[in-house]
Parts: sequence; structure tokens; C-alpha cells
Amino acid sequence: RKYSPALRRLHQTANLSQCSHVKLQASAPAVEQASAGGLPAPEALRPRMQLYNTMARSKQPFTPRPEHPDKVQMYVCGVTVYDYSHIGHARVYVAFDILYRFLQYLRYNVQYVRNFTDIDDKIIARATQNGEDPLALSSRFIQEFHQDMAALGCLPPSVEPKATDFIPQMISTIQRIIANGHGYAVEGGDVFFDVMSLPGYGRLSGRSQEDNRAGERVDVDGRKRHPADFALWKAAKPGEPSWESPWGRGRPGWHIECSSMIEDVMGQVIDIHGGGRDLVFPHHENELAQSLAASGAAGCGCGGAVHAHHQHAHTHEQGQELQQQQVQGGAGSAAAAASGGDFVRYWVHNGFVNVDSEKMSKSLGNFFTIREVLRQYHPLALRWFLVSTQYRQPINYTQRALEEGSDRLYYVYQALLDVEAALQAAGPQGQAARAAARTALVSGAACPSSSLLSSALSALLDDLNTPSAISELSAPLKSINDLLTTKAGKKQPDRLTLLAHHELAIAAVLQLLGLNPASSATGTASSATGGSTASTSGVLTLSEVAPPSPEALGGVLAELRRLALVRGGLSEEYVQGQIAERAAARAAKDFARADEIRVGLAAQGVLIMDTPQGTTWRPGMVSTP
Repeated sequence: RKYSPALRRLHQTANLSQCSHVKLQASAPAVEQASAGGLPAPEALRPRMQLYNTMARSKQPFTPRPEHPDKVQMYVCGVTVYDYSHIGHARVYVAFDILYRFLQYLRYNVQYVRNFTDIDDKIIARATQNGEDPLALSSRFIQEFHQDMAALGCLPPSVEPKATDFIPQMISTIQRIIANGHGYAVEGGDVFFDVMSLPGYGRLSGRSQEDNRAGERVDVDGRKRHPADFALWKAAKPGEPSWESPWGRGRPGWHIECSSMIEDVMGQVIDIHGGGRDLVFPHHENELAQSLAASGAAGCGCGGAVHAHHQHAHTHEQGQELQQQQVQGGAGSAAAAASGGDFVRYWVHNGFVNVDSEKMSKSLGNFFTIREVLRQYHPLALRWFLVSTQYRQPINYTQRALEEGSDRLYYVYQALLDVEAALQAAGPQGQAARAAARTALVSGAACPSSSLLSSALSALLDDLNTPSAISELSAPLKSINDLLTTKAGKKQPDRLTLLAHHELAIAAVLQLLGLNPASSATGTASSATGGSTASTSGVLTLSEVAPPSPEALGGVLAELRRLALVRGGLSEEYVQGQIAERAAARAAKDFARADEIRVGLAAQGVLIMDTPQGTTWRPGMVSTP
């Protein structure tokens, strides 16, 4: 088979080294780089992993608990299921899917728990609007959420508890909070958390009590002791779902569900608690307060580790003074977080999603659901766009950014498909090169594939620097282009060896990032409340890594082409007609007309590719004529 300049042109139009929207520099001490030798065993990489801990306000080495050196427990706040999930949700769950995959690559036994809030004011309001039972509405949107996550290639968590399955546990948690002096019931059947009873309240978010001005998020309730006190239990209203409790029929407040589910499903201390940055306050701040108050481990923030026997007789006024001293992330709160005394050892939060540089909101008319986006873009293109920015940084959603993600995905997949064709065309020599590349990678020997993978792993070890990991693909893709399209490359003695190594290493990096079509998640997580580990389908294992099949690559490429036509309002028949008209114009030496057709199609996202095998087209960035 002869190779055209098409791949060279693809490389010129989609330089992956420019895809790092935010390519972070490692902070001191610098993350150790991979050695010049072979690929380290996954377990050997564990000490190099760093995560940004919101509580400490810095990157920290990630270490599991000494009593469970091979186990990691991660809880990520799930969705309130009253509508289709939006691109902000996609950002959260893709980010933590990559963390989940990477922890498993490091051979940790990961328990990943992601909840569903299936009873809430918004759910009740939407159900009333639809004339639908609230629990039926939430059940329906749980299934829709699973469909979206599967499309994005997110692996199912170990456990997906629903709030309504844990009402007795929530009541028990609230009773302990009250018994420990941190909660109070009021007339009417509501129960509130007394924030002033908990010294150090605000240290996760860095907010003082003066910051928690009444009326910012909720109307002032005169029954509260302090305007910032929040609901643990809400009295029943006519027509709403409710449950029996010591305070009368009602339903839980929003924050209590996560505290109770974490304790019941995972235990009193977990390693990682994740979510969007918008959850730092009030949700995660209140979760932290509830869990400490319920356990009797409500620390004073005085600098010591927080544990059940750490008791101080602080007054209400002293608590307020200590809060002022500790909310800015002082030494005491940092020591408590680092010690593992809190119920969460690492608080991890992803950045906001903006739309055309404005905050995404329904009121501004710039609110997009995942379903709406996927009508015009492949889910893997959306995932590529999301991982092209480091998870902690704000990401700016624009049509052009999605076009770039789609364009680069097409480029990489086309390159892999052309490598597969070249190795197949080489017959036994091509298959031998593939076998040798796999043997070298699995054995940890120094080779081109282990070099690329080591660089990508170093990026991910540094607080999941996904844009840096993606940029590592640029060099091997350029090498592939040269090996397939240039005279010197085609004559290179080790051409097949290099192609096989590049193919394998690129596939491994794509699998780490969940961008390999063969690694898409299937099925849904169990709703059981046990501690089982999720299926490792799609998780990188060197002994099993393999390039995507030509069928999988071809399927995605065909879908990317179809969606490009959808975005341009075109049809395949129209494009082929334009290609035929251009060919006729060139034959008639009417080059002005031929160029006009080419430029016109490019303006609609269709790039004409002239090859020795004939003229074809591929999706491209929409250009201005």
C-alpha cells in the first residue's frame, strides 16, 4: 500500500503539543522524572504521586493509610437526579474517572463510591411540575445519568448508594449530632446544625462566620440560633415524600446524606473526597462539620490531631474566636488534615466550567446538557476536550474548543489506523514487530514505548496533569507521520519496530485517559452497599494492553465524519457532489473554481484530501473563506 501526504497534513493541522490548554509546572519539590531505563512497576510509582489537597491548600504526596497500604477509598458527590446531566457534571466525573483509573493502574484496590441524591427540593418541584411521583422521576434520571456516563467512557463506581436507602442511618447520625451538643430541634419538626458549637468550622473553605452572611443562599429562619445554621432534618410538607423520625415525619437535609452514607458504606475515615469546587462551601464544609460532630471527634482546631479522645471544654464564644484563627488554613487545621484525624484525608476539587468565558447558567442561556452536546460531537471528542485542561483549572467551553478536540481525536485515530494497515501490509514481519514491542513493554525494558509511557505517567503522577500527558503524544505521532509518508522514513531499517512501539504506547496512554475506544465502560455499578471493587474493564494493565481494533477505530472515525456533516448542515451526497465538481473543474483547468469549492467546504468543516488513491475528505476546523 502506498501512503499519501494526508497524514503529514493531518499533523500540520492538529499539532498535539498545542493541546495543553493549561500545562502546569511541577511545584517544589519537583516530581521525580522517569529514569532513562525501562518502565518502573506500577507499585514502584506510588511514592511519586501528588494530589492537591484543598484542606492543605497545596499539593501533597498521596499516601494510603498505613493500616491499608494497598487500599484507597474515594467518595465523589453524585448528582441530584431531577434532569439530564450537563457539561459541568461531565467535567467532574471524567476527572475522577481518570483518578480512579490511575489509582488502579498503580495497583491500589480502590473502593469508589458515588451517591445519588434522589430526594430534594428540586426533585419535588420538578415532579410536581410534571405530575409525576418524585421517586419515579429520580429513578428515571438515574438511568439517564448512567447512559451519559457510559457514553463518556466513565467506569462504573464500586457502589452507587441512593439517599432514600439510608434514611435510618441519617436519623441515627442526626441523633448523635444532637447528643454531642451540635444540633437542635425547633418548633415545627425541623432540626438544625449549630455551627457556632464547632470550633474550626470554615477551615476547609477558608470562610469566617462574617462571610456566611444570612440570606446569601437561603432565607433567614428566625428559629435558628445563628443565621449560618443549616438543616439536618426538614419537617414534612403536604404532598411531599416523608419518613418517620423522632422529630415527626419529614425528610433529610441535603448535607447529611453524604456524611451518613460515607460512614455506613466506607467507615469513619476515607482517603479521598471529591467533587466540583462549587461544593467546597457549603456542602463539603457542612459534611465535615457533621461527621466530626456525630463521631464525637469535633476538633477544636488548636493544632492537635482530631480524634475521639481529644477533648477541650471550649465555650460557644471561645469556639467563635478559634474559628476566626483557623479558617484561613492555619497550621493547626493543616496538621489535623495531614494527620488523618479528619474523616477525609485528601479533599480534591475540580475547577469550574465557563461557557464562552462566562459562568454557565440557565439564566444566561449558555447551559448545555451532555445530551445536547453529543448530538453534534462524539463523546470521546468531548472527553478529549475535558482532559485537555488540568482538572483543577477552570475550563472554557466553546464550540471551537470542541472542534479542536474532535479534530485531534480524528488525527490520532487515523494515525493509529494507518499504522495498523502498515504493519498488516508487512505480513509476518509486522506481526513480529508488534510481538517484540509488547514483550519489551511488559518486561519493563528500555524501549520507545516505555519512554513515552514513562513521560505520560510522570505527568499523571503530578496531580493528574492530563494536558501534559496528552502533549507527550506529539513526538511519536510526528515520527509515525515521517515513517509512513517520507522517503527517508519508509527506508528506515527499524521502521516496523518503531511503528509497533508507537502504536502500543499511544494506545496505553489513551487507555489511561479513557480515550481508547476499546476501553469504554459498559454496564452500570451495583446499587449494593457493600465494599466490592468495580470491574477493571478499561483499566490499563501492561500485560493486556493492545491497540484499538481497526473496526473500533474505523467506527469512531466514521461517526466523527457523520457528526461533522451534522454540524455543517451537509450530507455525504452533497460533499461527494462537490468533490466530483471540483475534479471536473481541475480537469478543465478551471483552478479558480476548484479552489473555490475547496475553500467553501473548508468553511463548513470539510477538508479535501488529495491522495494517490483518489480524493477523499475528513472533518476539520471550520475556517473562514
